[in-house]
Amino acid sequence: MEWEFVVLNNIQGIRNAFLDRAMPCISFLGRWCLLWIVLTILCLAVKRYRKLGRSLLCNMAVSVVVCNLIMKRVVQRIRPYVLNETVQLIVPPESEYSFPSGHTFFAFSCATIVFFYHKKAGIALYVLAVVMAFSRLYLYVHFPTDVMFGALFGVLTAVLSYKAEQMFFGETKKPVNALVH
Repeated sequence: MEWEFVVLNNIQGIRNAFLDRAMPCISFLGRWCLLWIVLTILCLAVKRYRKLGRSLLCNMAVSVVVCNLIMKRVVQRIRPYVLNETVQLIVPPESEYSFPSGHTFFAFSCATIVFFYHKKAGIALYVLAVVMAFSRLYLYVHFPTDVMFGALFGVLTAVLSYKAEQMFFGETKKPVNALVH
């Protein structure tokens, strides 16, 4: 865990006024899965994107169970700012456990689902997911391993939920890559 504090403290070394304003905003996009819920609703509302919306909905349901109801409760990892009280937070303290990063988990899982349907949009969401993951480190609310495993488990959960959704609802669309074959 010591190396994780080294990483977090080095990130604190790049803090500046611009990032102090930008990072909470980026992080806010993932709060309560707001961005991903809105994206899912929009996709479900537009006939052309309804299959994608259904996949996102299935993915969100599986992700909530895996990340929030199972992993966070089993691991119960304390947040870094609790262990290092010298860091001044620029966001309110979080109420849930630290592992895995839910923001990162959902960002990567939704980006993966979108990537299966629309490669360019998926890549754009992966970029957002990386920035959102970094924001969680910048804000000192997650350890690097929280973010790394959040990304990994988010992608794996998306692949599994996509496969499950295919089993229950039939072939949704040929994926654009071999990741889900």
